[in-house]
Parts: sequence; C-alpha cells; structure tokens
Amino acid sequence: MKRSGVLLVTLLLAVSIGYAQQNDGVEVSLSSGYVLPSSPMTFSNYWTMQYGGGLSAGMPLSSTITLIGTFEHYQFKLNKEGVNDGFDTNYMRDIWIFNRVTMDPSADPSTVTSVSANLRFAPTGLSGVLSPYFVGGLGVMRFSLSEISLPTTSVLSIGGSEISMTAQQTVTGGVETAAFFQYGMGFDVRLTGSFDMFVEARYASGLNKGLRTSYVPITGGIKMRL
Repeated sequence: MKRSGVLLVTLLLAVSIGYAQQNDGVEVSLSSGYVLPSSPMTFSNYWTMQYGGGLSAGMPLSSTITLIGTFEHYQFKLNKEGVNDGFDTNYMRDIWIFNRVTMDPSADPSTVTSVSANLRFAPTGLSGVLSPYFVGGLGVMRFSLSEISLPTTSVLSIGGSEISMTAQQTVTGGVETAAFFQYGMGFDVRLTGSFDMFVEARYASGLNKGLRTSYVPITGGIKMRL
C-alpha cells in the first residue's frame, strides 16, 4: 500500500514536470518557509524548524483549476528550551530532595519528506495583481523523529560533601512512511507576465495510526509560467 502510493504520487509529479517541459501555460515553482509542528506532542513541543523547502510543477486543467505535483523536505533541530520545560528540573529537585538537578538534552535532526498531488482552485472573479487561491491534495510522507537523549545530573549534599549522580533517560523517536492529506490557501502576487510571487499556509496530517504526524507549513516562493 505504501509503495503503490509513493509510485502513484511520483508518477503524477513526473507527468506534471514532463508536461511543463513540452507545453505552454504550465508552471514551475520553488518555495521555502517555516513549518509549525503540531503533533505528536514530542514533535510539537521538542522540535523547531531548521531549514527546508519544496519544488512544484503544475499543469492547468481549466481556467480555475491546476493539477500540481510537489516534492518537499524539511529538517528540524532540537528545541532544548521546550525539552527542559517538559521535564521540570526544579520539580525533580523538590520531590527528590536534591540540591540541584540539571539536564542537557541532545538529539540528531528530525525530518519530514513528502511527495504529493494537489489541486489548486483560483476563483476567476478574484484574479488580479493579488489573487487568492485554495489548495488541497494527497500524498506520501516519510517522517523521521530522532530519539532525544536526556542525561540528568542530580547533586545531593551529605555531611557538607556533594555527591553527583547522572541518570540517562531517552524520549523515543521513530520512522514512519504513510499517506497524508493537506489543505490550505494562499495568494499569488503578479510580478511580470511570466513570474509570480506567492505566499501559502497549509495544514498537513498523516493518515498513519502510529505517530499521527501533523504540521503547518507557512511558505513563500517564486512561480514561473512556461
């Protein structure tokens, strides 16, 4: 099921790119932006966007509807402040009667990679220099959530001497490949006859039963009509 989904979306992306190379009226775009992790909790609270972007190719099906194939990749770095907030060392100190408790979390980057086929609807009555549109589609994502290492050092005073103890904890990660859906809206800003600038916000959610990955990409980029 996962393999057939990947092949289907990849085929749609290849068709769009091939069509873009051979016909007028098609478009190719590059984008980047910021992604807000939504779920699971260990993703939304403990990770923050590092870098990423996407490549899209679209072909018009009518004057208002465009079929778009998209590839996106985003990388996330550990949010140490979020991890420390989630594991309150002051509370640990109080309930365990330690002088102090410190934590130094670390982890490799986490990533989300996706391919998708989408339909964009641009109402004709609202076209102009600033044109709104709506977009939605299906695809396949690969979500890699890295394990977080939580070395926790506790210091206890006994008879004027300090005894230090370090315990190794972890927050489990995982890797999943699953179908996902997404929807959102954006605005095209006409620059020239061949180039547009656009801004877009979407909600994307995995259809997997495990990590239930979801996130909100807020992106902008340049679109070229061939």
